[in-house]
Amino acid sequence: MAAIDLTRLDQQITLLASLYQDPAAFQEEFHRILSFYHRYSHRKQKDAVPKSFMQHYDLPEKVLPHLEARLKQLALKFPSETLQLIEQLWGDSYYESRELATSLLGNLPVSANVTVLEMIYSWLQLPQDQAVNEAIFRNAAKTLLHETPDQWKDLVNRLLFSDKHQSQKMGLLALATLIPASPLNDLPAFFSWVREFLLNPQPDLDKYLQPVIEALAKKTQQESAYLLREVLADSNDARIGRRIRHYLDFFEEPSKSRILNAIKNQVILPSNNTLQG
Repeated sequence: MAAIDLTRLDQQITLLASLYQDPAAFQEEFHRILSFYHRYSHRKQKDAVPKSFMQHYDLPEKVLPHLEARLKQLALKFPSETLQLIEQLWGDSYYESRELATSLLGNLPVSANVTVLEMIYSWLQLPQDQAVNEAIFRNAAKTLLHETPDQWKDLVNRLLFSDKHQSQKMGLLALATLIPASPLNDLPAFFSWVREFLLNPQPDLDKYLQPVIEALAKKTQQESAYLLREVLADSNDARIGRRIRHYLDFFEEPSKSRILNAIKNQVILPSNNTLQG
């Protein structure tokens, strides 16, 4: 479709909202609306990366955000029914259903925060599509981050210090969302949390550490650079230096040069050299 008729979309959402207390009927109507706006003949670029590797619709950009905004008040007004609907949508095989589930969860009233935290925690225990993880942190955590950041901080701590590697990786992503709005007196704890992960040479941590270091560098260049230099001084593993080299673009001078010099001066033990490559 070349253009969206917002009047028609609003009428469709009104019908959808009337089914709010019937999760199965709501789910069916939700798919009917998305199918109506799906661009069946839309040609994507050959090398374009899909927004999700789950099944998904090719929608005009305004459709899903408009629908989510219209349903916001229902999540606030009917929290119990919303939780039932979220469970229904989360079991769907389409990305858009899971995104809507995260949006509804993030719009629940503060009184539902304990339930929201536990639902987010359970979602993060299993590997998810990257787009779904992004939706969880962007949407589901919204009220927690704005209204009760200490509760989100407790969840981050719980994830990071779990004995499950999956939880630890999600904890790093959750920490990256917490840092920007956190007070400066929280930073020493964050530095302490992330330090042990920086010293861990497992390469599958790299993409989860990167947004944390980027957020820390935006928050405080000098102290974040000092953390990285300290890690390099305490590590004899060349993989740690290679990891930290990827963070240089997050820093300005003179911090950038100081980190680079620390990488060059890192003492590498022969036993660790054999692990390179």
